[in-house]
Amino acid sequence: MNQTLTCLALPAPDCVRRGVFPMHGETCPLPASLARHVVDAGQVLFPPTMPAFGARHAMPEPALRAPGMGTWAGQSLKDLSPADLARWIADAGFAPPGGESRTTLLRRVACWLETLPPTPARVTVVADATVVRAITVAALGGTAAMLSRLDIAPLTRTCLTRHAAWRVAVSGAPLP
Repeated sequence: MNQTLTCLALPAPDCVRRGVFPMHGETCPLPASLARHVVDAGQVLFPPTMPAFGARHAMPEPALRAPGMGTWAGQSLKDLSPADLARWIADAGFAPPGGESRTTLLRRVACWLETLPPTPARVTVVADATVVRAITVAALGGTAAMLSRLDIAPLTRTCLTRHAAWRVAVSGAPLP
């Protein structure tokens, strides 16, 4: 059985562009054009904090939630201690107080990817770009340190295929 997993990276919330960590579950409105990218999917999966967007066979998937930022949620990068920021950037195992590390994020997403049923043949994921990055690294068998070395921007498409194992076919392609 061949399977295609298409991952659509959600737009970044406005606060991120201002250097502020989003609050838990904060999302931005979905572009109307996003619906045309899920038409052929046998199943559409999205984080539970995202409003359902009316796609056929769409369902929330807890493993696709954005990483928890704990007490850093809603705070500006400028308001955090430089030492904490440096550690967060350098150490994949470091988590904001009450939040989730990149190591934990990758473990969560890798477990989900590993247990994803082989049917339907076409699955679409709509999730935060960080989660799409984690799915890609998990498919490649990479480590959490690799998450900061892969660029997948918001409003891009990443495609994976599974035959015997997952392969990355397209990574971070702009949505047409």
